[in-house]
Amino acid sequence: MDRALHENREIFVNKQLLAIGAAVLLAVLGFAALFAYAKGADDRAFEGTERTTVLRVTQEVATKTPSSELSASVEAVELPKAAVVPGAVTDLSELEGLVTRGVLVPGDQLTPAKFAEAGDVKGDAAVPKGMQELSILLEGQRIVGGALAAGDTVGVVASYSGSSAMAVDGVPVLKVDAGVGDGQSTAGATVTVAVKTADVTKIVNAMEFGKVWITKQNEDTDTGGGGVVTSDEVLDR
Repeated sequence: MDRALHENREIFVNKQLLAIGAAVLLAVLGFAALFAYAKGADDRAFEGTERTTVLRVTQEVATKTPSSELSASVEAVELPKAAVVPGAVTDLSELEGLVTRGVLVPGDQLTPAKFAEAGDVKGDAAVPKGMQELSILLEGQRIVGGALAAGDTVGVVASYSGSSAMAVDGVPVLKVDAGVGDGQSTAGATVTVAVKTADVTKIVNAMEFGKVWITKQNEDTDTGGGGVVTSDEVLDR
């Protein structure tokens, strides 16, 4: 009697183990099928779309890093042509002998504008007498795609509810640091600038209550005739 009961229990346990094993196998097969479907859907989404392979940053890269040392910090990715930034680099050999002009953050596509000769890249600049330091955290597209470095001169454009204007121009950049984000689409940077007291309040107000864009300027930049532009003026033909 006891022996028969023991055998029945063994049979019951074995059936349970088989059922559990079958459930696990089905789960694995289901996941594999779902993954294959998702990959196929992704491929179908890009079907007929011209794609290009570019180099994208995978981990933060410091200012003045030689291009020859970037292989461990970038990856080759295939993107739709519409998502590729102008001049995107496809091979590190295109940047031979150059160093990074500023900090590169994950998600950045490599472009020649972000590199220069080592002697042309300046370190963090000092605050000019009578001015204050102010840091601005912005997404990459709002800071010239991240192509800024200490020593550059920028303009600050402020936008409010359909109206935009150059709030401040001729602003010296003191340093550029990596921003925060998910390492992909939200990659940006913190730009520290030197400004006069009156300009500090303008920029802070725009950051708090409007939107800010940074322009890169040079000694030949024409900063006159900007004024306030409204949506009606943009659409006026």
